[in-house]
Amino acid sequence: MDDAAPRSARPRDGSPTFLEISSDDPVSTRRFCENVFGWNFQPSRDPAPESGFEFETPEGGQGRLHPPPQPAEPERISRIRVVDLGSTLERATRAGGSLLLPRVDAPGMGSFFVVRVPGGPILTCWEAEAPNRARRR
Repeated sequence: MDDAAPRSARPRDGSPTFLEISSDDPVSTRRFCENVFGWNFQPSRDPAPESGFEFETPEGGQGRLHPPPQPAEPERISRIRVVDLGSTLERATRAGGSLLLPRVDAPGMGSFFVVRVPGGPILTCWEAEAPNRARRR
């Protein structure tokens, strides 16, 4: 993933378009994602009482947070891009997240940790490695 890509860049085929998260406690999950990632939530426009919340990420990504369909378990999101993995881990644990996998470094790609969010979802927080700067000769 290119963290430096401008928001106005045209998405390519295969780019994520919408995140859907299920949680046993959508209100707690909402608070966690607001505090840790800065997501902006509002009640869902869906009239069903179990419809949960809609959200937008700081970069304009959109999604929906809702209770899991029964009898399914809460679902996992692959990766949430973060700028500073260490400070995100601190915010995540202060916000009630449970660390499932401590920091893992993927040389040449980035680093990540896995956290269980209040309400049950499992999120992987990902910090991409900075692109190599041109070497001086």
